[in-house]
Amino acid sequence: MNYLPPDEAKRMLLKTLIDFAEKDTDQLFAYFAHVGFDVAAVDNSKQLPAAWLGHYRIGQGTYDTDRAAMDLATWPPISRRIFELQQEKQRLAK
Repeated sequence: MNYLPPDEAKRMLLKTLIDFAEKDTDQLFAYFAHVGFDVAAVDNSKQLPAAWLGHYRIGQGTYDTDRAAMDLATWPPISRRIFELQQEKQRLAK
């Protein structure tokens, strides 16, 4: 498990949320489903950042950034790109 200081972990988690929100809200909701985040439990958009952080909180001021990274790596568009890059690397190594 990689430890990030709480402020850095929060920034990383919120950056992921913001990146999805700025690009495509349909993808954002699909990502919520992918990671098991119950967006229906959030009453309004102002609660979203705290709820998102809570989804990854594992203790007082501690966040599971390894799980967040794995969630990103297993997100189909990203995992597909990882696979493509691995294939390209293998092809170039021959």
